[in-house]
Amino acid sequence: MTNKHLDSIWKDLSAWKKEIDIKDEALTRRKAVHDKALPPVRQSTELILDNLKPVGLESLEAKKSVTTTVQPKNQARTERAEAEKAKGNECFGKKDFKNAIAFYGKAIDLDPTVPVYFVNRAMAYLKINRFLEAEKDCTRGIQLQPKNVKALWRRGIALRELGRLNEARKDFETGLSIDPNNKSILDELKKLPAAQKSTEKSKVKTSTNEPMRRLPIKVVDEAYSDIKPISTAKVQEIKKSPVTTPSSSSSASKPTTPPPQKPTATFAPKPTATLVPKPTSPAAKFTCPRTNFEFERDWKTYKGRGDDILYQYFQYIPPSSYATLFKSSLESDQFEKMIDMLESRYVKEKPAQDVFNVLEGLSQVKRIDMLIMFLSKKHQQDIQRLFDTIKDSDIDKEKFKKIAKVYGIKV
Repeated sequence: MTNKHLDSIWKDLSAWKKEIDIKDEALTRRKAVHDKALPPVRQSTELILDNLKPVGLESLEAKKSVTTTVQPKNQARTERAEAEKAKGNECFGKKDFKNAIAFYGKAIDLDPTVPVYFVNRAMAYLKINRFLEAEKDCTRGIQLQPKNVKALWRRGIALRELGRLNEARKDFETGLSIDPNNKSILDELKKLPAAQKSTEKSKVKTSTNEPMRRLPIKVVDEAYSDIKPISTAKVQEIKKSPVTTPSSSSSASKPTTPPPQKPTATFAPKPTATLVPKPTSPAAKFTCPRTNFEFERDWKTYKGRGDDILYQYFQYIPPSSYATLFKSSLESDQFEKMIDMLESRYVKEKPAQDVFNVLEGLSQVKRIDMLIMFLSKKHQQDIQRLFDTIKDSDIDKEKFKKIAKVYGIKV
């Protein structure tokens, strides 16, 4: 550092010292704080934010009338929501169900805490056979008002149409426990085939407790149509007569020989043949869903029929279509079920490339990072085992590392 630089630094310091001295003199000339006349103390005011986002002090000072304006705004929103509901009811009365759904939706947007809006929109969905949306709206209404009989009744109808009979029956019974004399629910409960099956099973169970009786079996066979029944007197005579050899037996003794025992031998396998269950062919018919609504409907239906049917259905969906099909609507329980199928079925029955294609397709779904984050420890270990199983296959290593990183797996 040269002398010139040192001189410039010293000049700056001396100039700064002079400025500070001038400011100190100005402060000493002012009056003391306690000598000043202070403004009167203002009364404290309570600010009711009503779920508003916190803002800075300046904006709060600018809006001093928050307490007087928030409540009228809420009243205005509820009045507008009621007006939209009235429009929806009017359209529903005219059987214009699509516009009714739109008006009920506007009412929900304005005030999503009123269960009637959801239940009314569910009824409109039922009228146009959109049972999945109706079930979701009724569920939301029941969450807001657990003892809403209309919501339970309409959700039971939607569940019945979706093939979920046990859940529908449960909703009907819950509604009857609240309103035992509700004729609509009683009529819907009678229509359920599950109720008839349960009564038949109960009849079978009660009949098994009774003592079993012996019933005479009459064998009808053309080969023995000419044989006449043997009286008890003849049977006693046959027992008394001496046993003859085949060479000395006469033609009269032939009807008393063992042919009558043959029908019992031929009759025995017949009932066992009728008890063999036939394979259910309709279970193998699947179609690839084109929309998320179709996937939700099919997933719930096949899930109720067992894991084997759900596994067969899942194979019909190409992994390349996961992103467009699921979008951001893939639920956590569906994602966990897919991992279970990969770990229990795909690894044993499919090549490693198919397992990787499913993992790659799921990694492109929106919000997949959130679904992975909230996975249970068991499912995280299942994903680790999946990647450990397929890492030694012929899969592209760069792709493998990229997909493993999405799932948080260290390779």
